[in-house]
Amino acid sequence: MTHQLIDSLTKWSNSVSLIRTLSSAALGLVGALSLGALAGQPALPSAQACGCFAQPDPTAPVVQGGERIVFAMEDGVVTAHIQIQYTGAAEEFAWLLPLPSEPSFTLGNEEMFARLIDATQPRYRLGPRIDPETCPAPPPPVAAPGGPDSGNGPVVRRELVGPYEGFILSAEDKQPLLDWLSDNRFFVATDGDDALDPYIRAGGYFLAIRLAPGYDAGDLQPVVVSYRSELPQIPIVLTSISALADMPIMVWVLGEHRAIPRNFFHTQINDARIDWLNNAANYVEVVTDAVDEAEGHHSFVTEYAGTSEVMRDRLDYTGRFGDPEELRALSDPGDYLEYLLWHGYQEIAPNGAEVVSAPFVSLVEEFLPLPPELVAAIEADIGETITAGALFWDYRYWLEQYPDILGPAHAEFDADGLTDVLIERIVEPLRQADALFDEHPYLTRMFTTLSPDEMLKDPAFSFNPDLDEVSNIHIATVEILECAESSPDFDGPTILTTEQGRRLYFPNGLDDTAWQDVGMPASLRTEVLREEGAPMVVSDNAAAIDSAIDEYRPVPAVPDPDEDEGGCAAAPGTGTGPHPGTLLLVLLLGGLAAVARRRGRER
Repeated sequence: MTHQLIDSLTKWSNSVSLIRTLSSAALGLVGALSLGALAGQPALPSAQACGCFAQPDPTAPVVQGGERIVFAMEDGVVTAHIQIQYTGAAEEFAWLLPLPSEPSFTLGNEEMFARLIDATQPRYRLGPRIDPETCPAPPPPVAAPGGPDSGNGPVVRRELVGPYEGFILSAEDKQPLLDWLSDNRFFVATDGDDALDPYIRAGGYFLAIRLAPGYDAGDLQPVVVSYRSELPQIPIVLTSISALADMPIMVWVLGEHRAIPRNFFHTQINDARIDWLNNAANYVEVVTDAVDEAEGHHSFVTEYAGTSEVMRDRLDYTGRFGDPEELRALSDPGDYLEYLLWHGYQEIAPNGAEVVSAPFVSLVEEFLPLPPELVAAIEADIGETITAGALFWDYRYWLEQYPDILGPAHAEFDADGLTDVLIERIVEPLRQADALFDEHPYLTRMFTTLSPDEMLKDPAFSFNPDLDEVSNIHIATVEILECAESSPDFDGPTILTTEQGRRLYFPNGLDDTAWQDVGMPASLRTEVLREEGAPMVVSDNAAAIDSAIDEYRPVPAVPDPDEDEGGCAAAPGTGTGPHPGTLLLVLLLGGLAAVARRRGRER
């Protein structure tokens, strides 16, 4: 534990992985809601994003594990980047999204979500101060003749976008819509029919998408839907049919000012509940408990609010993707793949590792298929099974090992065709995503969890120009109160002071984890955020938290270091944080580095 503490204190880059792996199936069809439910404001038409899996096989319901979505608002138009994660057979994939107006539909990019997570991730630290003929590009959107009453049932428009076949459906009449969905293998769960009712109206639409023939689940990538609406909103009620307990919901909102949950409460967590010593490993549990303390369990935590420049040079940085004409000229597969890797066609995973994503591998494999003979030869020689991604990552090595297999297999490589597909499916979606952060100066990230029985209304979002920024970096101080042979005694009395200023006493060093079991509220405050002005506090647990801490284990008086000859106690300093109202707690541990080095020698 001592060595873990030293590592935590000396490595500024430690961070908490904020959420469980999210299976973003898109969140469910829901009804209209009164947006003034909390804030007392008039209801407005709202944009709705995500949707639900409308499984082709009604006997095999899809379980939805979470949601990630990015909203951008400008001139009455909502643009929603929606992450879709799905595991299963291609023919079983189908997705349905209710919309308040007729949408446009394009491709997004998975990397944007990984980069956003990294840029805005809450981090809890013990910090020192101290051809196309073989793979044709999809045709442009094709409008079905006439409108919803022209003999096409509810189909207003059909589009082929990347791997998806999409249908814009009129929501004017329920039964024709249900008949079309059933006839086309978009089965809404039995309990879902009633949830369609609020959307059956003149001027309403649905977007139904599925994988086009020839594509599989590895080809899935985020979708971008744009439509006119006054507010962004996540439809979630129907999700209760197939959602997991405490399903994580993460939303980013881009705009001119800080975004707020307009019809949900807002929660500030009690950071004395955070497991500071283990990189906030219990963060999701604390958030879940904290939002559950709000009425109806309907509340969001703001994890970051500030400049969108945190995404600068993360997506379309100078030199990325190189020159398409140079790519087209590379007829040698090894040269071509090396060019891709040298010019940033690989993505960055949430853990920071460079990866060749599943969509990237799927695209390249259309033009450079993995030969079955190569798979068999490698299994026979070394007992390993090679994947297409491994082949592309180290193509020259495998070509040197098996020239008689790879050479003939890829002799007719079509560099021009692959370049066209990469531009359409990877380069352009990333550049369009990057432009969002140039166009909108403010970025807000919010997080909550909801269980099926709590999914009773849709969260909607608006803006408040008067609220403070929120940093995603949180720093606590550790004070070692006693010495052992003139060095800090890491197994002796210790005080951890959280960012919110609460002092937790550890009489026997930081191996003591008893603070995790102390009964105290998980929320510091529950608030209502309006579209202007300061938060309205609904409940404030500061006194209850302080009382619980003092009752369990009060902090003893600390001797004055000036009167303690040879003592090595250190009191925390204070400083100005990166945002207004943020307390930056400073670590003053004399001799820490020397202790770390000395203990390293003892090992």
